[in-house]
Amino acid sequence: MSCQKYLSYLSALGAALCVEVVTFSSVTPLSAEPLKVSLTFPPVENVGAPSRTAGGGQRGGPACVRSRIPLTALAPSNNLGTTVSGNPTLFWYVPQTEAKSAKFMMIDNQGNEFYTTTLPLKGTPGIVKLSLPANVSLQPGKNYIWQLELNCDVENPSEQKFVRGLVKRTELNVEQKTQLAAATEPLQKAQVYAEAKVWQETLTILAQLHSTRPNDPRITDAWRELLKSVQLDAIATEPLVDCCTIDNLPTRR
Repeated sequence: MSCQKYLSYLSALGAALCVEVVTFSSVTPLSAEPLKVSLTFPPVENVGAPSRTAGGGQRGGPACVRSRIPLTALAPSNNLGTTVSGNPTLFWYVPQTEAKSAKFMMIDNQGNEFYTTTLPLKGTPGIVKLSLPANVSLQPGKNYIWQLELNCDVENPSEQKFVRGLVKRTELNVEQKTQLAAATEPLQKAQVYAEAKVWQETLTILAQLHSTRPNDPRITDAWRELLKSVQLDAIATEPLVDCCTIDNLPTRR
């Protein structure tokens, strides 16, 4: 090979290598950014459930509860909490109160009280939770009524502060199950549940993340977005309180 041809060959090879390097370096690296999700809960239909804020007599109110925010269920606007679990976790905002404990009961669609327990209130005001025990199993497709009552004045039951609501066990369809299985992080799983209108699992995942990662702005934003989407803005900045343990075994009838 002549010197001129050799130089031409090296020049062409160098140009090709240069193109390859430029092409490779121009590829956008995989982003380390976590996937963004939307935790807006879809609109729900009115099902005739009770109000998600406290009722009860008014004469005992000021002594029992001192708060601009009443005892409130963390639930969609129709106060029906859908779940895919037989023993879901329920959440309430408990305001500053003189009550030292609260009574929880659940009634089936036959009107039978099949679960009741007492929650000691410590560290409130704040958002408290109750996970139904394993031996309480909600049946799919049925509505269950629950009630949480602050034990303010045992001598005047009519003046107690209480809130009631509905919970219903449902099921994901095949597509939703596939999406859930493909979700790689908890926020994505919460989004799948939200889009499927499954409230309790959406809220439970967000609450757990918010408790364990309180300084994560992405979690905080998702938590506030979820509560704002169901008109619970006033509660979105309230603390999650690990106050309540079941102090008696469930009563089943």
